[in-house]
Amino acid sequence: MAQNRALDDMLRLAARLVPGLQGVVAARPAQGNVHTRPASPGSGDNRAALAAMLDYWSRTYPEAGRPYWSSRCWGILIWQPLYLSVIGVHAAGVSLSLEDIAQPIADGWTREVRLRDHVPAQGDTHALITHAAREITSCCEQMHDELMAVIRLNPASSRGTQADVVLAALLAARKARPEWRNAQVEALGQQWLAALGLEGHSGYFPFSRPDGAKALALERRTCCYHYRRRDGELCSTCPRLARHERIVRLNAQHETG
Repeated sequence: MAQNRALDDMLRLAARLVPGLQGVVAARPAQGNVHTRPASPGSGDNRAALAAMLDYWSRTYPEAGRPYWSSRCWGILIWQPLYLSVIGVHAAGVSLSLEDIAQPIADGWTREVRLRDHVPAQGDTHALITHAAREITSCCEQMHDELMAVIRLNPASSRGTQADVVLAALLAARKARPEWRNAQVEALGQQWLAALGLEGHSGYFPFSRPDGAKALALERRTCCYHYRRRDGELCSTCPRLARHERIVRLNAQHETG
């Protein structure tokens, strides 16, 4: 439990909004975790953990090839820290420190994010986005460099995935802000991408549900290569699909819950 209640409250809220999103307050990272420490880039601990994650995905889906393995590892590595950061800003009015986080990896997946106990930054939304963007950029730069020592990443794809994750996290944060309109979400998304230097790497597009309700979906520009798996297919927001095909798939997913 954190000494600062705002941190505990924010982590509990994030877990309610996104099942599987687990942020915990812990002591300094132990061996076997992927961690971010400015004082120890290129640590052997990180390389071993990242190599084990890559080995899991390359052995499980050898037919998918390097584009899928690298995209999968990168997406898994960044999604929880980024979701926690964006949800913190918009659902709890705080910005987390991502310095010295740790992510235990088992069976190719990061099970949780361990944060050191700290007092999250507070302020208006613009200031919080600016602060969170700095934390995200620093965290992602180190994780990118660490992962590159294990498998080569495509620069455009890694930046596109980062942008997609941030905008997806904003849609998750919207669950706590029912007063938001689509235009406001789109404006906030552009603000986040600008703060991260990721303009043009992702976006949203509006579409209609069968009942006439208006919704937003990710306008992805980066493929995750899931379709290269033997059990894979094109995702509902895959940029390889025409927009009308994406809308059909999105509405079908919505109908089935």
